Amino acid sequence: MMNMTTHIIPAAANAPMLKYFESQGFNELYIDQESVANQLFGANSHQRLGLGIYADYLRCLRMTTQADLFADTSFGQPDSIASTASRLAQAGANNLLISDSTNSSKQSTPILLSEDAYTEKLAAAQTALAETNTTAIANLTGFSEYGLAGLQSRIEAAHSAGITKIVISNISSKDISIIGAIMVPNQEIGLALDNAKMTFGNTQRISPAFILDTYHPKQAAQKCTQATGSSYVLQLYMEN
Repeated sequence: MMNMTTHIIPAAANAPMLKYFESQGFNELYIDQESVANQLFGANSHQRLGLGIYADYLRCLRMTTQADLFADTSFGQPDSIASTASRLAQAGANNLLISDSTNSSKQSTPILLSEDAYTEKLAAAQTALAETNTTAIANLTGFSEYGLAGLQSRIEAAHSAGITKIVISNISSKDISIIGAIMVPNQEIGLALDNAKMTFGNTQRISPAFILDTYHPKQAAQKCTQATGSSYVLQLYMEN
C-alpha cells in the first residue's frame, strides 16, 4: 500500500481486485458502476448497467470481503433514489454515493440537477436509509459549471440534509487550488481521482479527507484484459 497522508478508497470491479486491495490494507472499496460495466461488457463498451444487475453483482461481492463497500446510485431518475438506495442497502452497501447529476458516465458531460432538486434527492435518500446501517455520501460533480460559490452552497445543502461525508468529482488539476479555499480540517470532504488530469500528488495538495480513486484501478484492469487477450486464451486452451 502506498505511504500517503490521505487515505485512498480504490475502485474494484471483481472479487480478485477486492481481495488484493484488502490484502494490502484497504478496508474501504468502491464498486464503481462504470468499472463493473467494463468488467461485464468489455473495456470499450459504453453499455450501462441496470440497477438489478448491479445490485445482484454487489450482493455477490459483499460475500467475498469484510471491507466497507461504497456503492454507486447512478441508476434511473432522481425521483427513484429512495428505491435505489433501499435496494443497494439490502445488497450490502455500507455507503452510497448520491450524485448531483443524472448521469455518471465519464464519457459525457454531467447533466446537473438544480440545487433544490438535489436537496430533495438527498432528503429522499436519507429517509430511505433511516432504518439501515448504510450511510449516504454527497457526490458533487459539477464544479466546472457552478464554480466555488455553487460548490459551497451544495456542501451546505448536504450538511442540512444530515449528510456529513462529501466527495467532489469530475475536476482537473487546475481546479485544486480554487477548491482548496473551502477545505477545512476535520471536515469529511474527499476528492475523486477519476480522470487522467488528476494525480495523487495534486489531490493531496489540499489535504482532502480521502481520495476516491476510480481511474487507476480501471486503467490497470483494462491493461490486464489487453495483456490476456485472445492469443493467451488460445494458448491456455491448446495446452489442455
